[in-house]
Amino acid sequence: MTKRASTKGGATELPGQLPTGLSWAELVDWAVGDAGSLAAAARRVAAARGYKEDAASIERALRRLRGRGHSDGGAWGDRVLSTFGVPPQAEERARFLGAYHSRFTDLPLPLCRDLVAVWDRPPLSDAPACATWLALARASCALRGREDADVATQLERARAGLSAGPPEARVEHALVEAYARTPTSPERAREQLDVAEGELRAAGVLDARAAPSADWACLHVRWTDQRAYACNRLRPPRYDESEALYDAVPLRGAPPFVASRRAGGLAYVAWKRGRRDQAVAFAREASTRAGDGGHLRLRAMSLSMLGRILGGDEGHSYRMRAIDIARRLDDESLRLRFERPAPSL
Repeated sequence: MTKRASTKGGATELPGQLPTGLSWAELVDWAVGDAGSLAAAARRVAAARGYKEDAASIERALRRLRGRGHSDGGAWGDRVLSTFGVPPQAEERARFLGAYHSRFTDLPLPLCRDLVAVWDRPPLSDAPACATWLALARASCALRGREDADVATQLERARAGLSAGPPEARVEHALVEAYARTPTSPERAREQLDVAEGELRAAGVLDARAAPSADWACLHVRWTDQRAYACNRLRPPRYDESEALYDAVPLRGAPPFVASRRAGGLAYVAWKRGRRDQAVAFAREASTRAGDGGHLRLRAMSLSMLGRILGGDEGHSYRMRAIDIARRLDDESLRLRFERPAPSL
């Protein structure tokens, strides 16, 4: 179990063959395989604990742990996790579920909830970094279902493991919290975007000469989207700043998710500045790029944007297509966004 998730086509793809969920038996078997034998695994745990217990006692504990299924692993579960961690494929699965730019969010919401429930249990949910991604996955589902109280609960749960997780998880958390806070606490949202910006700069992603990974490129364009949204909401709007932010997103080698979000943002700015033909072209590009990457929610967003720009009967047909996609995904947040009356120029 050493194969990492593929990033073919842009954002993190679903890893290959892996059992449904991760049980304690599978974790112990992986640890045994990594160490070479059950005895060797027990010796590694003993060494990690300063030989407080003898290896034979630890072997017996590992055998008992195998039978715990998805129940609480207790002290020995914690000790195995701290010594061996979790299989890379299992960690990548948690990451796939928690990253908004993965294709997980293009599944119908009820199915997303079912998948998270399968994985969000011991031992994976006891590993701090994985628990963070799983909490972010639940927060994403709650956002789509417009369940504000659960969004706050899951973001707080995710926060507990941020220090133990990768920087991408910290950016993900900051972006999700900023999005959730924008309607009611814009100042808090700005603070979270500053947190995300700091992580992006530290990773070199905002350096024009950098060639970030697909995941970092997706995080960059999502941060850009939220910064540009704040510029567009000012009175008067700062469309020049918004356009400059999108122009700064590199297209060379960009995955479809990035290309679609960039084109969608430029379409909005062009529309609001009265450049209708350019706006239509960008909106069509956003739709095509979303389709290329299999990003169904992004395609719905671009169709809705195209419908608002075109107006009339043709625009209405595009907006109805977007609403139909949102309904098929059981995505209440997306549906309500599409059904709002189009703002006037």
